[in-house]
Amino acid sequence: MSVAFGDDARPPVDVRALPGWPTYDRFCAACHGARGDGQGVAVPYVRPRPRDLTRGEYAWRTTPIGAAPTADDLRATIRFGAHGTAMPAFDSILSAREIDDTIMFIEALAPAAFAAKPAPPRPLPPRPEGASDPGRGAAVWAQLGCASCHGARGKGDTLVAPFDLTAEPLRRPHAPGANVQAAALDVWTGLGGTAMPGYAGAVSAADLWALADHVVTLGPAEAPARPLGLLAADAIAADRSAPLLVGTRPRGGDPIEDAVFGAAVAPQGAPPASLAPAQASLHARQCGRCHAKQLREWTGSIHGAAASPGLRAQIDVMSDATAASCRRCHTPLAEQQPATGAAYDADLQTEGVTCAGCHVRAWTRHGPPGVAPSLLTLPGYPLQTLPLYERADLCMTCHQLPPRTAVAGKPLLNTYAEWLAGPYAPRGVQCQHCHMPNREHAVLGIHDRETVRQGIELTASATHAAAGAIGVVANLRNIGAGHDLPTTPTPAVWLAAELVDGRGRVRSDTRVAKRIGRAIQYTDAGWRELADTRVAPGASVLLVDGWTAAQAAGAVAVRVTVTVRPDDYYEHFYERRLTTGPAPPQRALYEQALARARASVFVAEERMLPL
Repeated sequence: MSVAFGDDARPPVDVRALPGWPTYDRFCAACHGARGDGQGVAVPYVRPRPRDLTRGEYAWRTTPIGAAPTADDLRATIRFGAHGTAMPAFDSILSAREIDDTIMFIEALAPAAFAAKPAPPRPLPPRPEGASDPGRGAAVWAQLGCASCHGARGKGDTLVAPFDLTAEPLRRPHAPGANVQAAALDVWTGLGGTAMPGYAGAVSAADLWALADHVVTLGPAEAPARPLGLLAADAIAADRSAPLLVGTRPRGGDPIEDAVFGAAVAPQGAPPASLAPAQASLHARQCGRCHAKQLREWTGSIHGAAASPGLRAQIDVMSDATAASCRRCHTPLAEQQPATGAAYDADLQTEGVTCAGCHVRAWTRHGPPGVAPSLLTLPGYPLQTLPLYERADLCMTCHQLPPRTAVAGKPLLNTYAEWLAGPYAPRGVQCQHCHMPNREHAVLGIHDRETVRQGIELTASATHAAAGAIGVVANLRNIGAGHDLPTTPTPAVWLAAELVDGRGRVRSDTRVAKRIGRAIQYTDAGWRELADTRVAPGASVLLVDGWTAAQAAGAVAVRVTVTVRPDDYYEHFYERRLTTGPAPPQRALYEQALARARASVFVAEERMLPL
């Protein structure tokens, strides 16, 4: 991607050749877009809308309004983030060199704005000696007419409807504890692209700092807590008015990546004559001739089993549109769709999310940069490597439903939005780092005991009171998942405690438990959420319960368990379907699906607490 310098005589710059591109691609492109135009794939899931970096217009500067920010202005934004927004702080994540390289990249996105001689910054006058004076600041607020835009109380409840100073902290990037200085800078320099003017030279230093003191007293010191992944109502409404693209990755500005994953997969067409017979096949077993390790890992994976008996039983009675949206993720190739006619391959359909579903388009192979040492350096087929394969938005194609599907403010599949709001996205930790370590293709998740155990921390204690009663406290913490645990409505995790008698037998009649998951129900009016008890990254769920002396008679220990039912929703769904008298072919599929769902249950953790 090249960027011209406007009237400058220098040749266009290929910004992706700049040293800041890898950092930008990993940390910034999801929101700001591959082109820097603020049209990244994460746009529907973040607020406010990401800035269009190609315009070179910035709200937070120390330069006059209309002038480009200084490198230090951009550095402050990258280091400290924008408070109360999706823009995180990278101060402890990126090195000074990475930040400098990113600044150079950002400047190259808007060459006309940054080519001019930088305007000198307007230094903030030093604060006069003495204590803060919000009372004087309130008088300055009235004198300058701030209430005409912001309202008397700063709520923004005027026709101008500016930023509500009472609801959120000031967004200007600032170091911890420097919120008064941030307010002073907002007043002194103004906010570019808004109606907020700058008062540099128009107010005394004493009035400036007093007004900043007053502004800070109007709002909270920190951003108010918001449920993880909760979408704004306007984002849901906007998406419902747009064309439906379930099972496709939103377009992020890279034409190649957008063509590969931005729409339903088109038929491959006739294979080129240059391909060997094995290379001209879409079947996983032929890919395994060279990619033997990946084939072994994929075989038996959830991806490989995506065309499951339960799916096939449901699709048979679905409308064509609904079935197509399901197939878009479970069997993504056009050759796996019965509607494609002669191109349809029934055997290929059973492979579910097969190799070609992610890696082959028009017979060109796509994959991550770099080639494994175990593979031939000359593959002998068209190959195009893309950074997308090492980013989370590859996975959002099927693991994030659009905002229009929101129930209680959250799409039923909301993993990408949860990841964006969690601790891993700002650190550049992508889905692949946890679910495909070393590029492994088993793609382990909630169905794998060890993967679950790596994501949780269980602590528990039991007490035996003198009166004979027994109490138990168990705490389950999400220490490893970068999204809600569990992230989808399908699984359920049970944190439970039971008494154990002198013979070592678990007394199931004493079981106390807490369900962890998102419970949903489909009615004539559509989906509704019954409960959401999932555990956000770093958060915990607590079970506190106990038994009376009579209930605890003979108990010598308490057993605490974490039991995972990966297909909990479908266990109940298949059971209900089997009671409706389905046709014999469907009944067989439902019975097979139910048996598989029940067999997936496992105990992830167990603690035996002697009394």
